[in-house]
Amino acid sequence: MGRGTSLCVALFSLAACGASSAHPGGSPGLDATTGAGHGAEPGDGATGPEPDTEPPPGDAATGGGDGAPRTADAGVATTGRRPFPDTYASIALLVDQLPSMSTAQIKFATSHYVGTEKQVLAVTQALRAVNPAFLVLHYHLAMWQAAPATQFIVDGMTWGNDYPTVTLNEAWFWHNAQSQRVTSSADQKLLMNVSVQGFQQYWAQSIAQQVDDGQYDGVMFDSASPALLQGECGGSGAGQDPRIAGTAARYTTFADLGGATWVDAWQTWIAALSATLSAQGIPLIPNTSAFTTGWDNTDYTLSPGAFVEGFAGTGFAASDWQASTNELLKLASLDRITILQNYLSSTTDVATRMYYLGNYLLVKGHHTYLDYFASGPLEWYPEWAIDLGAPTTAATTDVADLSSGGVYRRDFQKGSVLVNPTSSPVTVDLGGTRRQVVPSGGGAVDASGSTPGSVTMQAATSVVVGATTAVVVLD
Repeated sequence: MGRGTSLCVALFSLAACGASSAHPGGSPGLDATTGAGHGAEPGDGATGPEPDTEPPPGDAATGGGDGAPRTADAGVATTGRRPFPDTYASIALLVDQLPSMSTAQIKFATSHYVGTEKQVLAVTQALRAVNPAFLVLHYHLAMWQAAPATQFIVDGMTWGNDYPTVTLNEAWFWHNAQSQRVTSSADQKLLMNVSVQGFQQYWAQSIAQQVDDGQYDGVMFDSASPALLQGECGGSGAGQDPRIAGTAARYTTFADLGGATWVDAWQTWIAALSATLSAQGIPLIPNTSAFTTGWDNTDYTLSPGAFVEGFAGTGFAASDWQASTNELLKLASLDRITILQNYLSSTTDVATRMYYLGNYLLVKGHHTYLDYFASGPLEWYPEWAIDLGAPTTAATTDVADLSSGGVYRRDFQKGSVLVNPTSSPVTVDLGGTRRQVVPSGGGAVDASGSTPGSVTMQAATSVVVGATTAVVVLD
């Protein structure tokens, strides 16, 4: 993530987002938002698990920005936490949990990414010894209690679980008609009753303490979307609750929630929790998934940010792509911290790499961050170093406004991005000779910290934008 002026305290007055995790494929129909949370892995980052991304040359931790007007003022943090850098004129990488790294890899990560998540304090301090502005996010499940055997960082230094404390409070858990606790079919995490005051107070207090203990800059709030309920615990077996199957999260009221629907209860809870944490300078960044659940009307602008996992899936139907992209444009218009993350089947899948990058550029605002990887977050792709400058296309919240010549186009100070979300290639006349960016190579950053991959420029007067890919051209 990143942002030039810090979003923390006053940001809550703007509102922001929620989320889910896994490696969603994004297809129309019942749900692309029914994936399980991506979960934390014990380890110690700069000496612990998972790899990923990088921004353009220069100081990735400070970002750019051209003073373009914003819909909302992010406010200024007063707690001493690091500000999220401005991304308006840069490609900024805020990557998933970094693995154990050599000294050279640490230097690479802290100069090419703006931040990461799920690190113990000793690793965070080692990263910030190289780059004091480097962001590190805490990881915590949203409306779920971690399964008893699942670990997260409980005190900044230790991988553990607070289940022994939480399990003593039976009223905090969601129960089915048989008075059983309800568990996720994906990973056995337990669903909580977000309307219970004791649960609300404990979550707010314990999360704030964990953030302070680990010196984190915000919270990635995983598996947050109410749309997850239908797929993870709406079944008919033991530990499931068929009352929340299908579209019940939106349309069914529950006495357990004080007569509210799950969506309404979630919104009330998230708004209050975000306000409490924002007052302490802690931005809450729920994992919302990719906004492709047509019936889900949850207001994901009630927190300072959104972690949008599975964004721009190459399998999205046109209607899903449009709906998802409009949600991203709305978040940008409200200047939310927005982290866009998706996954590659192979480091050599350049078409998908460019599609993810193109969609990011299409919606990017002042605090929008990117991450895609094949094997782990400690990867680098040369297209991330492209310097387009700031956008010159007028801001919008309707992607239809960006439709041009059969693709979706956004112009920048130094070039343009052309995105084709359809299943057919489109030839675009460039109106003169321009330089098409053609990346090659890229992938894992080796122990020497060398930058993998390169880009070449091909002169062109027209380009073919293939199905579900994107093209970047420079002036």
